[in-house]
Amino acid sequence: MGREISGFNVQVRRICCAVVGIAIILATVSPLIVKADSAVNFPDEKKLLSGITGLDAGDRSAYAITADGTAWAWGGGYGSIGNGATTPAYTPVKMHIDHVKQVSGGYRHNLILKEDGTVWAVGGNEHGQLGTGTQSLTVLVEPVQVKGLTEVISVSAGGTHSLALRKDGTVWAWGGNEQGELGDNSGKNGLTPVQVKGLPSILSIAAGSNNSVALGNGGEVWVWGSSKSIGIKKDMVLKPTLIEGSGEYRAVDIDGQYGVALRWDGTVWLWSNYTDMNQGEALKPIQIPGLTDVVSMTTDSAVKADGTVWQWSIGDKNKINVTQTSGIQNAVSITSGNRNHYVLLKDGHVLAWGTNEFGQTGLGVRDFMIDTPKPVKKWIQVQLNNNEMELTMAPLLINNSTYVPLRGVFQQMGVNVRWDVPSRSVVAVKGSTTLILNSVNGQTTVDGKGIATDQKPVFINDSVYVPLRLISEMLGAKVEWDAEAYAVRIHSN
Repeated sequence: MGREISGFNVQVRRICCAVVGIAIILATVSPLIVKADSAVNFPDEKKLLSGITGLDAGDRSAYAITADGTAWAWGGGYGSIGNGATTPAYTPVKMHIDHVKQVSGGYRHNLILKEDGTVWAVGGNEHGQLGTGTQSLTVLVEPVQVKGLTEVISVSAGGTHSLALRKDGTVWAWGGNEQGELGDNSGKNGLTPVQVKGLPSILSIAAGSNNSVALGNGGEVWVWGSSKSIGIKKDMVLKPTLIEGSGEYRAVDIDGQYGVALRWDGTVWLWSNYTDMNQGEALKPIQIPGLTDVVSMTTDSAVKADGTVWQWSIGDKNKINVTQTSGIQNAVSITSGNRNHYVLLKDGHVLAWGTNEFGQTGLGVRDFMIDTPKPVKKWIQVQLNNNEMELTMAPLLINNSTYVPLRGVFQQMGVNVRWDVPSRSVVAVKGSTTLILNSVNGQTTVDGKGIATDQKPVFINDSVYVPLRLISEMLGAKVEWDAEAYAVRIHSN
């Protein structure tokens, strides 16, 4: 969900870091967060996502923006990442919107703040979280403008609800409201933005899975939502409520179970949103031990001013265990997804680790789990007769071969491609040539004659990927790999 931390009058770049479970969008009030520069320290730079100035995580997706307002997304899950499709992307794809200032990812939807102060949304809308005035089971794959919002300075997407902060310090909310996410205690979903009452002038906002948090201009922290029974006691924090120790904070974040705040002295304080016999009382912050000089954080991780990254977990009897994440230097911000972490480095590269069932690490691989931080890759460009092809699903490298979605590339080459259900085969026809690839036994035939190959179609999240070179060349096209441009070039008659 969206987590945002705004600042006072210092000139710092907002780093958007949002999640559906654990995240923060941090635009801090301290000059300790430096903006990304153009230094390059990685090998194979042409393969890596670079020049990133803003970073954000959704439940099973991630988002990045560049200085020119271009927005990129990868992963997916159960909604849309704003590229015209509902299928996951295993490397970053360009979102269908420009002049972007911030992106905030939620569970099935995401919010996009444009430079003109308008808000746009894309994805699931079953709770009205897109702010279009309706709610529907249909997933929107193209961004639509949220009604009635102008002069917005930050946004935050939650589990089923959305938040926006306007320039005048007011907070606006819409979408799911079963657990008080909108702060009005009505339990009724909001289909268009309404102002959250009972708040002072606000500096930053964050939407959790079923709750929300805001940082007041006096350094105080307000929480609402969080209506849920745990154990034998029920907490009802439906309207904006102050947490203990308010007045000393400069940044906030929240997920379903926990909230967190960063103090001006660089220490991090964590609280439980619900009363739990093991975790203690609700809304009473305790300090994360041993952490100082923090400049960016989520509810389970932080970046220190020296560029190191730290994570923590809650053990028995409320014990907090803190460990350094090895192998990371020069970090400037961090954001977390459901089971993922993303770090923006000073040179504009992005590191990712965690689960990868929808490609949310952005590495272009099919591994389910990535245990150590690795740099997010670029999209492999595909050109047909010197023209770049726009694909809704990114190509994949499998065993050093480029695989592309069944449809899209070949249709633009004049190839009739279909999936034959009974034989579980890809059938590609161009002119008088018929190519059949059987996904079960791996057998490949051209006009009925078998050919020797170890490449066969693969299924990835209910989509069929096929080997690009094999099909193209068997149907009379020439395929070249341009390592310098990190691109596949197809020459077809």
